Amino acid sequence: MKSNLWCGVTFGCLIASWGLGDEVMFKSGDRLTGTVKAVADGKMTFNSVVAGTVTLKMADIKTFSTDTPVDLALTNGVVSKQKVAADADGRVAVSADAAQPKTVALADITKINPAKPKWVGAIVAGAVLMRGNTESSSANIGADAVRRTQTDRTSLGAGYYYANQRDNDTRQNSTSADEWFAKGKYDYFFYEKVYAYGNIKYEMDRIADLDRRVAPGAGFGYQWAERPDYNFFTEGGFSYVNEKYTDPDETRSYAAARLAYHLDKTFNSHVKGFHNLEFIPDIEEIQAVLVDTDVGLRAAMTERMFVEAKAQMAYNSQPADNREKKDLRYTLGVGWTF
Repeated sequence: MKSNLWCGVTFGCLIASWGLGDEVMFKSGDRLTGTVKAVADGKMTFNSVVAGTVTLKMADIKTFSTDTPVDLALTNGVVSKQKVAADADGRVAVSADAAQPKTVALADITKINPAKPKWVGAIVAGAVLMRGNTESSSANIGADAVRRTQTDRTSLGAGYYYANQRDNDTRQNSTSADEWFAKGKYDYFFYEKVYAYGNIKYEMDRIADLDRRVAPGAGFGYQWAERPDYNFFTEGGFSYVNEKYTDPDETRSYAAARLAYHLDKTFNSHVKGFHNLEFIPDIEEIQAVLVDTDVGLRAAMTERMFVEAKAQMAYNSQPADNREKKDLRYTLGVGWTF
């Protein structure tokens, strides 16, 4: 009798334990029990008791519940730790206070348990050394980093280019490229896709007789797409450009508009493409224009290392005396992501 009673209690405990946990209810009428691990990009990562870790489409889910609070991010930018309860079709009930729950549409949930914000980016370097009938040296290095949270994004970038070559007639070495830049931008998302930004860029080009160019600015942007395999945003605003040239010794300052966009696309597990454009015209003197654009491909060699081929163009409609308006550069380098 005692043995039967003990077995009954044990079986009851098992049944009760199976009833605990998170639950997903599908539009098809099926149910899945386990743990909601994360939600991002319209998909839920769910650790099922029966099937293990699976990826579910949010479009297939009717409603769901969690046994413990989760980090919940909504389209309005609100991030909170809430326990989720099942509700009507296409909705869930959430509240820190169980006595006053409120319903939230599944479409308004952008993320659950999002990854902690961290800096991600890459460092790329390349060099060419030639000796013999041709004697030349060139090197380039660049770095970029981005930190994205639910409500903001910080972007940093820098680069340096140098080239030196020998004239076989005079046997004298001359520098043919010596320039660097540093830039930063901060974006604040006050809607899911709309953000305000502030940016600044500092650059120097000794061969173009540019001692400095400083261009702070501000404006608004729209994030058309933001996925692991595809990103595209456009920006419009204003800049203040301050330039100092060596020859002639002159300083220019003017207010300008700013139009820009960024695009990157992952084609497969090995190849990624990118394209950037920044267009800065003088507001009062429309023929004064600065353009900076690039396009390139990255091919992965290992999980962290890649090869990058890139073409760049910098255009200045009013360069220093005896200098070209357009500079083109083609680079090949090896990079490391972090």
